[in-house]
Amino acid sequence: MAQHIMDLFEDKARAGDGQYAIAYALMESSRVQKDIAYQLSRLGLADAATPMGAMEALGVSLEKGLDGVASAITETAKAITEASEAQYSQE
Repeated sequence: MAQHIMDLFEDKARAGDGQYAIAYALMESSRVQKDIAYQLSRLGLADAATPMGAMEALGVSLEKGLDGVASAITETAKAITEASEAQYSQE
């Protein structure tokens, strides 16, 4: 015996009852749409009452990583400038 209305509709739909097949398809579509909406909401921006969203977390990680790259480039440029100045001062 079916425990849940979805189980009942699925059983009758698989048995060939067209009306139950349509109802089951609509209910399943609704369930999947809710799941997709939930997952999409995890990608959005979080507010003060919720944890950071995936896009925010990605942005923070990128910012930290790019800050490190920028610092490394700056330090390399300083080292090249200092080496160049040291070489010219010896001449």
